[in-house]
Parts: sequence; structure tokens; C-alpha cells
Amino acid sequence: MIKWSEEQDSELNHNVALLTGEEPDKWYPYGGVKGKDYCNNPSDAWPIICANKISLNFNEMQSDKAWSAQITSPQGQWQANSVRPLRAAMICFLLSKTCA
Repeated sequence: MIKWSEEQDSELNHNVALLTGEEPDKWYPYGGVKGKDYCNNPSDAWPIICANKISLNFNEMQSDKAWSAQITSPQGQWQANSVRPLRAAMICFLLSKTCA
């Protein structure tokens, strides 16, 4: 099983794109960096967050303050944590699609 929390943003973005029907291989013509940045750009991530009903919460009580993302569906429940909320949401999305 892939440990999504250990992957770089570029790998997360690539896999989210594949699962949402995008063609990430067309994002990088001539070696340039183009395309969607689901881990950092709210306009790219928000449609996925809303469509999959991903909840985001900030936990101040922990010693390592982090954002928590959670999906609950009939197929199961998935949770991911990160210091960045959109990254946490995308990890949670990938867990729900690859571990279901």
C-alpha cells in the first residue's frame, strides 16, 4: 500500500489528476511546470473537497498542530493529517479511492 503522506506534492497532484479524469502528462510540455496544484491551490482542490464531502478541521490541542481531513462514506472512513489543509484533503481523497 502506498503511504500517501510520505509522497511529494507533485506525486499527489499527479495521482489526484488521474483519478479525476485529468491528463497530467499534458501538463508538462517542454519540461515546464503547468497544470493543477491540488495540494496548494484552493481553486483546484475545492471542487474535489466539496464533491467528496471532505471535512477539514484544525487541531490546536495537539503538540504538533495540524489539519485533519476526513471522509466518511458507506465504503468506509478515511482520515489524513498535514500542516497544510489542502494537502491533508488530497491525501484523504487518495486514501478513499485507493484503499476502498
